[in-house]
Amino acid sequence: MTKDTPGHRIRTLREQKGMTQAALAVEFGISRSHLTKIETGGDMPGRQTLMAASTFFGVSLDWLANGTGDPRPAEATNEKEALLLFAYRNLPEDEAEAYLHLMLKRSKRDS
Repeated sequence: MTKDTPGHRIRTLREQKGMTQAALAVEFGISRSHLTKIETGGDMPGRQTLMAASTFFGVSLDWLANGTGDPRPAEATNEKEALLLFAYRNLPEDEAEAYLHLMLKRSKRDS
């Protein structure tokens, strides 16, 4: 298993917390066998699992998924940003993508 994968980062964080795979799988809402596949590189974590790991371990989604950037999560600077982040994380994936593209398009046009 390569060390530059989301699965390796999840495994390292789990071991640092002294957790079993079974306990972490319950936290993420996935099976232990699926978590094993993720940690060993046999499968990639989906969006929901990455978001659950990011929230649970208090690390940035970018760092967890790609190994880039600061491992500490970015913090919202005000209540509206916090609400946007909360809403985005709770949308179905296809809707989240659509809203993200719309917001990026509008912010580039208006800037």
